[in-house]
Amino acid sequence: MQPNQKQLKTIHQTLGTCRWVYNKFIEINQLRYKNKLKYMNGYHFSKWLNNEFIPNNSDKLWIKESASKAVKQSIMNAHQAYQNAFKKQKGFPKFKKKQSTGSYYLIGSIYCERHRIKLPKLGWIQLKEKGYIPNYNIKSATVLKEFDRYYVSVLVDEKPKTIFKPLQTEGIGLDLGLKDTLFTPKGVHIKDLRKNKRLIILNKSLKRQQRKLSRKQKKSNNWFKQLLKVQRLYRKIKHIKQDIKRKSILPIVQENPQYITIEKLNIKGLTKNKNLANAFQQVGLGYIVEWLKQKCCEYGIELRQVDRFYPSSQLCSQCNHRQKMPLYKRTYQCERCGLEMDRDVNASINLKQATDYIVIV
Repeated sequence: MQPNQKQLKTIHQTLGTCRWVYNKFIEINQLRYKNKLKYMNGYHFSKWLNNEFIPNNSDKLWIKESASKAVKQSIMNAHQAYQNAFKKQKGFPKFKKKQSTGSYYLIGSIYCERHRIKLPKLGWIQLKEKGYIPNYNIKSATVLKEFDRYYVSVLVDEKPKTIFKPLQTEGIGLDLGLKDTLFTPKGVHIKDLRKNKRLIILNKSLKRQQRKLSRKQKKSNNWFKQLLKVQRLYRKIKHIKQDIKRKSILPIVQENPQYITIEKLNIKGLTKNKNLANAFQQVGLGYIVEWLKQKCCEYGIELRQVDRFYPSSQLCSQCNHRQKMPLYKRTYQCERCGLEMDRDVNASINLKQATDYIVIV
C-alpha cells in the first residue's frame, strides 16, 4: 500500500505503542514474580492499564491515540507468549526493541475498493496492486512495515475455491538436506540455493554494501541511507529464495499424492553447529516445512512426519540393512544386497516406506 505522510506517522505511532504495551506487560509480570505475586493475565492487565495506569499518568495519554484493537491484540500476544512458556513449548518472552519491521492488528469498519482500502484510524489508503482484495465480508486486517515498504494483510470470509486435482498417485517421501535442499524418490529436487547464480551475485553485492555501512558514522544521514540499501538487498534475497521454494513444492503437491512423509527437523539444534549453522540459515528448511503444511491443507493431502532420530539415510531401501553413512558419502552402497543409489533418493524412499509416523496435516 501507499500511505501518505499523515498515515505514515499514525502507523509508526501505533507500532511504537504496541511495542511499549507488550514490553510493559512483561515488565509488570517480572516484577510480580520477584515479589512472589500471582501472574497477571492479559484480561486483567488490560483493565489495569485502562482504568488505573493511564488515568493516573497524564504523560501516557498518547496510548489512547492508537487503535484500541491493536493495543489489545498486543497485550494478548504477550499473554499467549507466557502461556506457551508455561506449557514449555517455548522460552519466556523477551522485551521488544525498536526495529525496521513490525506489524499490528486491526478490526472494525474495514472497507475495500478496487484501488484503495479504508482502515480504522488511517482512513482510505491507496493500494499499489489493484483488484486483489475482495470488497465483501472483510473480518480483520494486519498492517505490516518492512523497512521502507508497507503492506496490509486482510482476512476475508469466503467459500474455498474448487481445486481441480488429477487422479491420486502413490505416496512420496521428501528428504530435506543441505547439498540438495529437497529430494523425492523420482529424483526431483531443489538445488542448493547457495549455488544459485542470481543469489551469488546478490550476496556479493550485500557484502560490499555492508562494508560501506561499517565505514559510515553510526546514526548519521549517510548511515541511514546506506542501511536502507542493505535492507533492500536482504529483502530481495529473501523473496527470491521464497519464490524458488514455492515453485519447487507446488508441482509436487499438484501431483496429488496419497500422502507426503517428511522428517522432523531440530532446526535450533542444527543452527548450533558452528560449521553448518550458516548453511542451514541460508537454506531455510523451516520455511519449506511451513509452506508444505499450507499447501497440503489446501489440496487435502495427508502430511506425515517421522521422528528426527529415524535413520532414513542409514537404511537400505531394498533390504532394510542399516549401516553408517557419514556426510561426505553421497552414494549409498548396501553391504548386504549391493544396492547402489544416491543417498538422498534412498532416504526419500525410506521416508515413503516409513510405518512409524505422526500425521500433522
